[in-house]
Amino acid sequence: MAAVCVMKDIKPDKINDPSGTGGKILDYWGPSKRLLGDMSFLHSLKVYDKDNIPVHIMKKIRQEFIPNPEFDPNKVKNASSAAEGLCKWVCALEIYDRVAKVVAPKKEALRDSEILVNKLMETLEQKRSELAAVEAKLTALKDSLRDKIEMKEKLEIQVDQCEKKLVRAEKLIGGLGGEKENGTGGVPTQDFVRY
Repeated sequence: MAAVCVMKDIKPDKINDPSGTGGKILDYWGPSKRLLGDMSFLHSLKVYDKDNIPVHIMKKIRQEFIPNPEFDPNKVKNASSAAEGLCKWVCALEIYDRVAKVVAPKKEALRDSEILVNKLMETLEQKRSELAAVEAKLTALKDSLRDKIEMKEKLEIQVDQCEKKLVRAEKLIGGLGGEKENGTGGVPTQDFVRY
């Protein structure tokens, strides 16, 4: 019970040394009886804040109880099964605290990484929406380019047709111009004999 009192940060009573030296010793029996008499004792063990155990408490548990060969659940079981359960509870919290000290920095790093990932995901979503806008604009530009190429091809066909018509017109005009110079005006001449 002394270990449970230490875990719950309950101070021991100072009593006269029974060996008769006249000095005072620290005794957990009085506080242990008061603790066991508390109706919410089991509930307080269940809801114990295992994630925030003060350093001085764990230091005392590790120095005074864990190295003690008598503080073994298998040995304590011979005295009382309730004491065995309390001994296991203290040992479990000591192990949990050791592991939590190793895991805590990793949890913090995980939290930091998750925050970074969330920020990067937001940036990624923003870039994806920007990319979608650029792709939509590119598609519109490609459609416009295709329309312009079709228009250019039609215009090239029209230019080619116009050039051919112009060449034919120049030939026709050139041919008509040559008849004008002959003075025939394009009408065939006949030699008429006068009688």
